[in-house]
Amino acid sequence: MKFPRQLFSQDTEEFFRLRKTVSKRVSELLQSGPSVGSLGTRGSSPCHAFDIALGVLIAAVPLAYSSLAPHSFKWAILGVLVPLITLLWLWGGCGRPFRPLPKLVGPLLALLLVSVLSLPQAMNLYYGVQRIAFLLVLFLLYLTVAYTCSQPGRQEKLVRYLLLTLLVVSAFSLYGCTMGWRFPSVSPAVIIFRLFGNTNYGSAYLLLVIPFSFALYLNATRQWEKTVVGTTLFLSMALLTLSMVRGAWVSIWIGIWLLVKVSFHRDRGPGILQSTHRLPQVAPLLLLGSAVLVAYALWPVCLPGLPSFGERVSTFLDPGALSLQWRLAVWKGTLRMIRDHFWTGVGIGNFALAFVPYRSAITYQHPTVQAEHAHNEYLNLWAELGPLGLLVLLWLAVRIVRLGWHLAKGSGEEKGVLAGVLGGLAACAAYANLFYVVHVPESAMIVAILFGMLDGMDREVGNDERAAPIRLTYLLPGLLVMGLICFQFFLRPLVGEIHYVLARRDFRQERMETGLGRLERSLEWNPQSYKARYRRATTFFLIGRYPEAIQEARETLQIHPNLEVAYWIIGSAYRKMGEKPKAKEMYLQALAVNPNYPHALNNLGTLAAEEGRISEAEALFLRAKEVLGRSDVSPYANLGTLYETAGHTQEALRMYETAVAIKPRIGANWYNVARLRVKSGDPTGAYEALAQAIALDERWRAKAVQDPVFKGLRRSDPLARALLRLQ
Repeated sequence: MKFPRQLFSQDTEEFFRLRKTVSKRVSELLQSGPSVGSLGTRGSSPCHAFDIALGVLIAAVPLAYSSLAPHSFKWAILGVLVPLITLLWLWGGCGRPFRPLPKLVGPLLALLLVSVLSLPQAMNLYYGVQRIAFLLVLFLLYLTVAYTCSQPGRQEKLVRYLLLTLLVVSAFSLYGCTMGWRFPSVSPAVIIFRLFGNTNYGSAYLLLVIPFSFALYLNATRQWEKTVVGTTLFLSMALLTLSMVRGAWVSIWIGIWLLVKVSFHRDRGPGILQSTHRLPQVAPLLLLGSAVLVAYALWPVCLPGLPSFGERVSTFLDPGALSLQWRLAVWKGTLRMIRDHFWTGVGIGNFALAFVPYRSAITYQHPTVQAEHAHNEYLNLWAELGPLGLLVLLWLAVRIVRLGWHLAKGSGEEKGVLAGVLGGLAACAAYANLFYVVHVPESAMIVAILFGMLDGMDREVGNDERAAPIRLTYLLPGLLVMGLICFQFFLRPLVGEIHYVLARRDFRQERMETGLGRLERSLEWNPQSYKARYRRATTFFLIGRYPEAIQEARETLQIHPNLEVAYWIIGSAYRKMGEKPKAKEMYLQALAVNPNYPHALNNLGTLAAEEGRISEAEALFLRAKEVLGRSDVSPYANLGTLYETAGHTQEALRMYETAVAIKPRIGANWYNVARLRVKSGDPTGAYEALAQAIALDERWRAKAVQDPVFKGLRRSDPLARALLRLQ
């Protein structure tokens, strides 16, 4: 049936004409889009936008080091800015043609492929896919920089971005450090210093970027350039010294040694120091030395109460140093993990989940230090990807060395940039023996940029060459996939973690129900967050909602099957409900995951003592004490109770006295010390211990009045009568 034309209004006709025009324009765009990677016909606006976005990304990298920001904030920087700069590069043709391919593409793509092949071994597939998405975004960043840095003008812009960011970061950090003494409480100055300095992450960033300032200082020809670059080098080296990261102090000299070799490649020989035109190049070494001396002078101001600079240096290779002992324990556990999963690895992104059974005593004695990585990049790679991953890493290292050597023998027009790139990568490779540089987003961004710059300097493509056209028709699916990856693995976890941080604030303010609601919203955005799920379980346990605590802990185990604390919280909830057999079963499952888990040992010992199995209980408590050392009082208090029940008063007193020496703020232990000192015939010592207990909590006064142990003390000691308010 046909409708008369008069039924269509004039506005409707205008709408159809507009739709036809738009359709025609879109069709033309999809059929004849610009050649990607070649100079397009759209003018310079997209390329200017690309330069701005890349500069914002580089400036945002050190902001991601903040301990005050959620971890996923760092992922959001990658997930939003990297696809944006890639899109602007593709849209504007801000680079050279695709062929020939960059020389590092092969090993980096092989690393992606091996990572995908490791997924069947992953305990949690989500964390593995998240890590692959992370590597994919880094590969895009590398590829974008590689194609754009083939133009010397863009190399200079990129180096300026890096040095300007380094200058601002170093200046603000040192300012916050030196002004911190005026602000005893948390202040903007202190926050600035926490934002940019005194962390392993900050040291990794400085290691990667400082060599640029040194190399450009060597190659600067104008005085103002030397002044700006020299100031940057001075401030950043002082900040690196104040970072207290001793491994970084050694790694930076390895990077500087390599960049000096690259800068003086053609003049290397016995007479280099006697060369007249090289004598002024000693100035950077004097600059570095003065920066270290200034940092030494600022040490008492910036780091009051901490070990002195000399003590930190003298304990660098001290086998008794805590940091070295802790790392050795983690490396030992990682080697055991590699032995058990030699050929396959545990799957990319799953190190932290798989490492739980390999924890040692020192891990529990220092619970604030988390073993989320192997603290050694090479061991971490082997543990996750197996020997195939190591072969790919070796291939990548060989390609980097060959490419760097080839460029170092070149004409030298880009010698300053090349020296900075190779020096940063060398310092990174050295520091990777003590840290996980490429496994954290902020450090990995700079590594990807350095890889791209190295490849870009090697691209010998004529200015008149054009790339094979890549139409927008082929780009749209890829951009859609990148958008989905960005949303699922970057933005959603970010929103979930924001809710998690807000929930922790609610719990600190004792707003339990509000915090539980925020955790629920956190899990709606990031359902694979075992930390949020376990936090809900512990909160339910604390407020006495034991069935819900058990349910949440079981769901936590669906995400992280090796989380021994989840079994422990289930067992503790069953124990509170009076179901001791189920509690014992859960504690045993926790020990099956990790035989050294001390809290399960403690609880099993308590159950054994309640059932009259004294010898078994003592053995369990002693094992828990051996694991925890002096970091926790629970095994000492449990042994004290056990020995007192068995009639071993002196042994019980020794355990309680050790407990109050470790944590003197627990009134129950002081009270037990007082009781046992009365039994041991030491009324004076009993009075002092009882006074300590009552000073911590008034409830111990009323308990002591009713306790028959103190009956004789109340009669004979007037001080005790006064303490207990008796006439």
